[in-house]
Amino acid sequence: MTWSREVAFIFLQVLCDPEIIRYLLSISKPIHNNFIFEEARLFHESLRMTREKRWALTKELSKQRKFHEMNNRVPITCTLPFNNIEWRSSCELLKSIRYLQYGFIRKKYPVREYEGRTICEDIDLELPLKIKCINLIFNDDIKGGDFRGYLSRAEIREHLDDFEIYEDWDNSIEGEETPPQETPYLLIEIWCDGILRSGYSKRIFNFRDNTDLYIDELMN
Repeated sequence: MTWSREVAFIFLQVLCDPEIIRYLLSISKPIHNNFIFEEARLFHESLRMTREKRWALTKELSKQRKFHEMNNRVPITCTLPFNNIEWRSSCELLKSIRYLQYGFIRKKYPVREYEGRTICEDIDLELPLKIKCINLIFNDDIKGGDFRGYLSRAEIREHLDDFEIYEDWDNSIEGEETPPQETPYLLIEIWCDGILRSGYSKRIFNFRDNTDLYIDELMN
């Protein structure tokens, strides 16, 4: 039961007029929401570490010569109590999120048949396969190398930078939008259960499907 329904039932025991109850809820609900937001803010702030406290802890560890406990990778201005591993994971996660942008990672999708040929369009890849692709971009083992093929991570990142430039242009010019086929993107080749599916299947894949993914081409 939601907070509004619970309060309405309480009011109903005293007041029998639904209109009065609605009016009282319109007043009490914003007050309740502000209280919840303030409570949540204070809780999250309690998890943070001030710059002064971090400096004091660093100074104390230095005095005790416990250099192995100092987080040398974490910026001294960071307000969250990260350790080195968490900080590195956070940085990698922020890098990965950029690749999730709509339209950057695509697949061939069959739309119609024409004179015995399958006509395809390059559409946005479903989220589960996007996550697999991003993991493979940053993967250092054989699977990551097979996925990237002859491409380096730097080349893929530069292509993403170019894609974001087009997005910035479109956002800065009202009413202007670059056609999807003209923006830079990654075209992914999909194999499922050992069979090539790119351009032949309309199936929507999930994370558990037995798929093998490869970068087919850097488009535009």
